[in-house]
Amino acid sequence: MFDTQQNNRRTRKVADQVKNDLSWIVQHKFKDPHKAMVTITRVKISPDLKYATAYFSVIGKDADHKETEKALKQSASFLRRELSQRIRLKFVPELRFFYDDSLEYADHMAQLFNRINDTNSDN
Repeated sequence: MFDTQQNNRRTRKVADQVKNDLSWIVQHKFKDPHKAMVTITRVKISPDLKYATAYFSVIGKDADHKETEKALKQSASFLRRELSQRIRLKFVPELRFFYDDSLEYADHMAQLFNRINDTNSDN
């Protein structure tokens, strides 16, 4: 049990470090026209620390996040190399990128609740 807790703690620490460093790299070294609008929202690390799934959000149109996702995936090896210079791990995890639509979903739910409140206020 102790090993599992220690491994979970280490995985969380590595995920936090990868998120912070990857965010910095994307903002300062990533050469893409969409980068100014990109935010790394969270990172999940596999238990063996070999894979990092990075979730990102983009302020803009639907097409912007698709273009940004394509650019991030194409630049994964560059971003991994940059990450290797900032993080102290024996092996730097392989990076995977996915669009995080949770902010859009939260906004959509807030709009629905506002409509419900407006409807109830009218009655």
